[in-house]
Parts: sequence; C-alpha cells; structure tokens
Amino acid sequence: MKNLLNVNGVSVLTKKDQKTLNGGIVLINAKYCECDCSGKVSGPKYCEQIISCSQEYNCNQ
Repeated sequence: MKNLLNVNGVSVLTKKDQKTLNGGIVLINAKYCECDCSGKVSGPKYCEQIISCSQEYNCNQ
C-alpha cells in the first residue's frame, strides 16, 4: 500500500470521501483509437464507445 502513495497523483481517501465517490477507474487507453478514411472508428472494440469520427472525414483531402 505504501508504494501506491509514491505514485504521482495518488492520495488516500477518507471513509466520508469514499461514500461520495461516483464513477470508477477507466483502464481504457484512447491512443489506440483512430478514424479511418471512411470516417469510421478503428482500433479495439471499446473505441466505438469513447470516440466518434466526423462523417465528412476523407483521407484524400
């Protein structure tokens, strides 16, 4: 547990803070998500849930 406190941005939450916490940990890395020339999301399946592509996107422009 002490090693976690050495990570930048990590802090210990009180019980009161834990009760008001919403959301969760996101372990998804968006750097693997891109748009192809037809304007579709490419990459791992989760990319469709975290990014969107312009329908007017065209690689020839």
